[in-house]
Amino acid sequence: MTGIDKGCDVIVTLFSKKSVRAKYPVYVKSENPIFKRKGSSFNLKNVREYQPFDDLRQIDWKLYGSTDRYYIKEFFKEENERFFFLIDTSASMNIFNSGDYKTFIASLAHILLKLHFTISLISFDSRIIKTALNIKEHKNISKALIFLDNLRFDQKTDLISVLKMVHSRYKPSTVFLFSDLFDRNYNPDTAVHFKRKYLIHFFTYLSEFYLNPGEVEIEDKELKKRLLLPYNRLNQKRIEEKEDEFLKTLTRSRKNYHYYLIRRSAGRIPFYWQILESLYD
Repeated sequence: MTGIDKGCDVIVTLFSKKSVRAKYPVYVKSENPIFKRKGSSFNLKNVREYQPFDDLRQIDWKLYGSTDRYYIKEFFKEENERFFFLIDTSASMNIFNSGDYKTFIASLAHILLKLHFTISLISFDSRIIKTALNIKEHKNISKALIFLDNLRFDQKTDLISVLKMVHSRYKPSTVFLFSDLFDRNYNPDTAVHFKRKYLIHFFTYLSEFYLNPGEVEIEDKELKKRLLLPYNRLNQKRIEEKEDEFLKTLTRSRKNYHYYLIRRSAGRIPFYWQILESLYD
């Protein structure tokens, strides 16, 4: 079964005391008899007097002891935050280590479920293939792991069509797109826009393959073709320039857009941390 990176539980422990609503704290006026001074609570939504229709179990007995009146504390439910994982399973993903790819997604799913978020998984190539929707609570992490275990990488990519389909069918507010972005038609400026988008880009530079000068045979698994290409210093420079140009279009700052470049040699833990920091910022 797909593994989960060590260190994820430490991250969960550190972030479990935070709230995605921390930037919208509820300030309590000092004249309120319940509180002795101004303060804030990350999860506190409202404090009100007990009403006959309220459940007795919701009464805050500590407040009753200090005020001799019945009060109810209402809190935000963070599990209402729903994240959609859009997982590229096109053939070009074979270039990146599939085990590392699955582990990254599984580890992020593990962390978010531990933090009481809800996740939905959607695998795609040129179309939506499979879904595992509305996974809640960490006890259901096995659903995500089984989903990832069954991924197969063998078809073409059509990011634009898939993003449009996801947007119209599910209307998600926050999406995590896991892909190598090997689709000539994809452009983050013209693609479907979501309220918040996390682009997790699994990219391998050609230079990482340590190719010798000469003719290089490349198998394009999406086109089902083998290509014989000249490879020398001049062509290497041109390829590197195109790679840099490609990455610049993705890294440009955009509203509610978060981009992370994942290389095969990169440690994954720092990326989980960065993603969570942006969620809780």
